[in-house]
Amino acid sequence: MNFRRFFGISFAIVIPFWLVGCATTSPVGSFGDVDRLVSGRLGQSVVWTRSEAASGRASASVEALVGQPLTAETAVRVALRDNRRLQGEFEQIGISQAEFAQASRLPNLRIAGSWRFPDRPPSAGDVEYSVVGNLLDLLTLPARKALAGRDLEAAKLRVADEVLRLASDTRAAFYRLQAQLQMARELGVIVQAGDAAADFARRQHQAGNIDGLALREQEASATQGHLDLIEVRARASELREDLNRLMALPDDRLGWTVADALPELPAAEPDLRNLETIALRQRLDLAVARGRVEALAAALRLKTRTRYIPGLSVGVDSERTPDGQRVTGPTLDLELPLFDQGQPALAKLAAEYRQARDRVQDLETAVRSQVRKARADVMAFREAAELSGRQLLPLRTGILQQTLLQYNAMQKSTYDLLLAKEHEEAAVEEHVALLRRYWIARVALDRAIGGRLTLVGAEPAPAPAGMHSRS
Repeated sequence: MNFRRFFGISFAIVIPFWLVGCATTSPVGSFGDVDRLVSGRLGQSVVWTRSEAASGRASASVEALVGQPLTAETAVRVALRDNRRLQGEFEQIGISQAEFAQASRLPNLRIAGSWRFPDRPPSAGDVEYSVVGNLLDLLTLPARKALAGRDLEAAKLRVADEVLRLASDTRAAFYRLQAQLQMARELGVIVQAGDAAADFARRQHQAGNIDGLALREQEASATQGHLDLIEVRARASELREDLNRLMALPDDRLGWTVADALPELPAAEPDLRNLETIALRQRLDLAVARGRVEALAAALRLKTRTRYIPGLSVGVDSERTPDGQRVTGPTLDLELPLFDQGQPALAKLAAEYRQARDRVQDLETAVRSQVRKARADVMAFREAAELSGRQLLPLRTGILQQTLLQYNAMQKSTYDLLLAKEHEEAAVEEHVALLRRYWIARVALDRAIGGRLTLVGAEPAPAPAGMHSRS
């Protein structure tokens, strides 16, 4: 059978489809974009353990980190290494990259054939072949590829934002645990002082110097101290498990320890001006929301242009009739929009576009509010912690020293000395609580601006515009 003419026309139709470039399915480049985003805002890199070797290296890194007393920064490094939940989030990049690659490809051509045989002479069969491709898919491919590209960019931003969220949650959980352990140590000193006071009261009672009521008051106070210590230690166990969960540590690596005390206040705060502008520029969740507005606007434009041509296919058909004649020519398959001109789809896209636009404006308002609140908390808790450390603690220490001198001179009782010691320890405990609230407020401010406050002076990594490693 002579197919020269048939394949000549078919080749002319197929050529435009072959000329369309196809995006890769490998997500390595897209993950590199995510890593750059995270590094620019967090100061730390992330690792996607897609192989046994990479997983082994990450596991060894975690083992080395937990072998030393953890700090807030090393706890974040652990959480970003071999965390299965985070690794699962990274797979979304692979999914979105595959969807983008699929969107950059045209549907396969459809080849059909039919063989019909007459029931009387002439007995030659009627043979027909056709090849058809969707011309509308070819014409709209650039627009559809751009839409899929926006979805991939949004996926990168969402994954990077999840990394930042995990880092913030881990850092805040660490500060809570560190403060709770420090408060447990301070409360332990107070409990020892209460036990000493109760023991002294018993001796005083045996000597007839105090009555039974005074003894019971001292014993009740000491017992209450033990109850408070039990509660503080139980809360520390809960906070430790919270941090274990965020760091995603296996059972054989739960013996980690924590650096002794919360860090003191930094000598000075970074520049806290213009943080709202910075947040609006570099918040990744805001970039995702803005990207959705752009994607919906593009989808709306595409649907508007193609609403009256919902389906358009072209091809070539070749038929050999029973008398031996071959008929070859182009075919056109056009869907007529008689009953549906795309109004429902257009109305839905228009509503989704307006909805996304409103949500962006609402999120911008919320971001500004979050920044203002977090900045106010940082300033307030810094002022309180400074006042506590600069005035209250020295005063309580001085009172204890003076009370000890007067006790040695027999001008103060043992109760006075123990009470002064309790007040000093309580002041230390309050200072620790203020430091905890300050550092957690710093974490909240980092989260509100979409990056580390200490990195604000540096040039932030661009949000969605610079990420195009997908083809």
